[in-house]
Amino acid sequence: MSKPESANRSRHYKRFMLLQGYGARLMLGLVIMLLTVVIQLSYPKALAYFIDNIKLQQDSSWYSTFAIVMLLLLSVQAVATAMRYYCFESTGYMIVSKVRQQVYNAMLSQPIGFYDKHNVGELTNRLSADVEILHDTLTMGLAISLRAALTFVGGVVMLLLISPALSLMLVFFVPLSLYLGRWVGRRITQRANAMQQQQALCGKVAHEHFSNIRLVHAFNQQKTARSAYASATDSALNVSVACAKFFAYFHGLTSFLTYLTLLVTLWFGATLISSGSLSIGELTSFILYAGMVTSAASAIGDFWTEWMRTIGATDRVFDIITTATPEEPAQQTPLVLAGNVSFDNVSFAYPERSTQRALQHISFTVNAGEKVALVGSSGAGKSTIANMILGFYMPCEGCITFDNITMQPSNVKCVRDNIAIVEQEPSLFSGSIYDNIAFAVAGREVSASEIVKAAELANADEFIQRFPDGYHTVVGDRGVQLSGGQKQRIAIARALLRNPRILILDEATSALDSASEAKVQQALSTLMTGRTTFIIAHRYSTIVEADRILVLSDGHIVQHGSHTELMLQQQGLYFRLMVNQLAQNATAGQRIANAV
Repeated sequence: MSKPESANRSRHYKRFMLLQGYGARLMLGLVIMLLTVVIQLSYPKALAYFIDNIKLQQDSSWYSTFAIVMLLLLSVQAVATAMRYYCFESTGYMIVSKVRQQVYNAMLSQPIGFYDKHNVGELTNRLSADVEILHDTLTMGLAISLRAALTFVGGVVMLLLISPALSLMLVFFVPLSLYLGRWVGRRITQRANAMQQQQALCGKVAHEHFSNIRLVHAFNQQKTARSAYASATDSALNVSVACAKFFAYFHGLTSFLTYLTLLVTLWFGATLISSGSLSIGELTSFILYAGMVTSAASAIGDFWTEWMRTIGATDRVFDIITTATPEEPAQQTPLVLAGNVSFDNVSFAYPERSTQRALQHISFTVNAGEKVALVGSSGAGKSTIANMILGFYMPCEGCITFDNITMQPSNVKCVRDNIAIVEQEPSLFSGSIYDNIAFAVAGREVSASEIVKAAELANADEFIQRFPDGYHTVVGDRGVQLSGGQKQRIAIARALLRNPRILILDEATSALDSASEAKVQQALSTLMTGRTTFIIAHRYSTIVEADRILVLSDGHIVQHGSHTELMLQQQGLYFRLMVNQLAQNATAGQRIANAV
């Protein structure tokens, strides 16, 4: 078997494997479906009997008997149809729900580099639109095609029993219809993939502008936002229209072939009636069975087309599931660190910029409880070091150790259990203050007393209690209902509740006013006590508090030492950075004095 054929079979197999666990429901649906098909196939035969005997029966009471029997059949079919629909439709929703959870879990398990390449709007589109397509084909679509297959087989048998000669008319149409369905199916996969990619692009554009809606309004860029979304939707429309055009040709051709076959059947059937080889009732039932067979053949072809479109549209979904990082065993032994951190000849390049090193041969050791400031201009590598301590990326060269334990993909989660981060713009969920602080601890319920204690240590309890709903105050998307200082203190409370051995402060006070900074700085002092702390900062007041300072430039450590030691090196980068900052502060102070 060639590789393309093997890959194709694998794509079909992955979709059908989703049916595992629903065998009983599907089997019940199939049994009910068989009953509805048998009843459906009996109608033309009953009609033929009625037509051929309507003038021969002397007693008109048989009309009533015939009508009652048909009414019973109709009732049974109606109930069976409803049960069949429920079985397959509900199973479809169950499968979609299961796949959606699988995709979501797979996305959560992806490394951070995955999110560097994919926009959040695109990913949410995968979760919604792409997965939903499976519902339309995997259960209901498959059920319709199976019913069509049963109807096709039963219809062909009935046609042969009525008139083998007349059945020859279908020998040409049915294989041609099935061939056309397969031919279209092979060509629709790429088109379907392109449609889903364009829909994902629309989601990406919308998400970016909605996520930054305040910036859009602040700069009056509504027109630009509309134009960007219109361009994305126009591209999606063009791809969809091209796909619809392709389908239109296919449906037009199959419609012509269907009615041509019917016309030829009527002509030949009339000839057989004239010769006495066929009755009017038999011709009527033959045409009805022929309609069933041709419709069933078309339905099978349509399903194959839809199925191939589904495969193309869901390829990305299954790629995400397949490439997810396997979950570690639930009972993994906890790792309790003292807080010693060492970088040994570490080099690193971001996956999207593999030719440009963000860190080059970085080596340093931080002892437990030590406060280390990372200083340098933008792009020097400060945040990259923080990202690597958190295990977001693994080194391209060298290694990172914690208490002489080398960080690896297999133990990165255990290492993270000992780390907390406070960011410049704290990441808050749209829920309550309570939930945002409790987010620090995974795997157990957090008591209200623990939350309050952490908030008190972070100087946050005072302002939280002033809210009407207290700790149950909803903060809004990204904490939009709170001030910058309030968000920072909630983030500090979250870090305190985690009780980490290693702490990362990423520009934690740079965006605050002096009054807020004083409160946050007091909370940070409490947080840093006894913990290994990495401080990414530009402010003089924050840097001088560090026990040691690492000065970075272009991914290298160019200086290291205490503030006093580095200020003595007047030719060094640190001295220039501090002098520039002090000069800026003096200028700002003079402007304030002049204004007063």
